[in-house]
Amino acid sequence: MAWSATTITSVNLINDVIPKLKTVEFILQGKLQQAIDHGPSAESRTKYQLLQQEFELELLMIQMNLEHLLHRYTQDLQPTAGRLDNKILDLDDNERVAITAVYQLYERVCALTTKL
Repeated sequence: MAWSATTITSVNLINDVIPKLKTVEFILQGKLQQAIDHGPSAESRTKYQLLQQEFELELLMIQMNLEHLLHRYTQDLQPTAGRLDNKILDLDDNERVAITAVYQLYERVCALTTKL
């Protein structure tokens, strides 16, 4: 999914983007690391190590930009009366790229898990 919008709703951020990011992190720390540690050949272990490095760099960029977004909208993301209001959050260019990257990385990592 390519994210071209200049806004995102708070509910979408909290209930879709962040869980996808957490899933990517979980898979990278679990399944991909197991493939690196117990791969059938040195070649496959090296391939997975390179993928892990690529994914970790992408994750770093995503995390930095999402932290920036969460910091900018700290007040808007606080629940009122025990419930999160669905507010529209404006994205800067870097945040928009990060949101796109979450969706792309999620798709790539999910596809990779079928091969591990």
